[in-house]
Amino acid sequence: MRVVVELVVVAALAALGAGCSTAAQTPPSMPMRPPTPASVSRKEPGGDASDPERAALERLLREPWGARNDKDNQVLAPLPDWENWKRLRYWGFDNLVGFRYGNEYRAMTVVHIHPLPQGVPAKSETCMRAFEDWARPQISGFDVRLKPFQVKLTRWRDQPLVIETVDGWVSWGIGSADFSAAWAAYPAYDDACLIYGVAVPWREQPELAKKVRDRFMQEGLANLQALTTEKPYRHTSQPDAPPDAPKPPAPGAP
Repeated sequence: MRVVVELVVVAALAALGAGCSTAAQTPPSMPMRPPTPASVSRKEPGGDASDPERAALERLLREPWGARNDKDNQVLAPLPDWENWKRLRYWGFDNLVGFRYGNEYRAMTVVHIHPLPQGVPAKSETCMRAFEDWARPQISGFDVRLKPFQVKLTRWRDQPLVIETVDGWVSWGIGSADFSAAWAAYPAYDDACLIYGVAVPWREQPELAKKVRDRFMQEGLANLQALTTEKPYRHTSQPDAPPDAPKPPAPGAP
């Protein structure tokens, strides 16, 4: 049973409530009035475009990569158009940090730290398996339907990195959504793993949502940075966040 994406996506999409774009949607092949530069913001990266959903997803496809950190500067999560993502915490399961793209949740990412059982080696494959074993009961109350999974193998810190992607549908009681998602399991610590996932709701732009997910899979996920050697945690005694880093390392850097 593939449950990594279920936890990642449910945690992110549960924050959506019933929020959906009410703007008239235009297919990517049709002309669209773009947003004025001054209207683009963290609240609405699609600005005042005639179709802000499409405009926001197109920004995620063309803007350069940057990174956002957690409040305690333990992880740098790669994000395109990084200045327009808002840091937040998802409720309902343990996560180190999450980010949303716009108040309408045009896209979402989440970082989860998962401990490894004693004696289990820290490898991407074992990290994914250990996380799945933990995640299964966490999502038992949700209805999730998934299409066939795709697996990409790449490198992270000179070790194999497993990235998985899927398209699917999730219902969380007060609403439902189609989505595209990608996630990776990082052998970041001696006794724990790091999971970083992205979910992009389709709404009326399924092809753009898939392309945004694919960009994370192809260009972004391998550039996540774990900034500590020990397993990170939320430092509640440190409310002030250090500055965000302007950029992650170049693609292929350790």
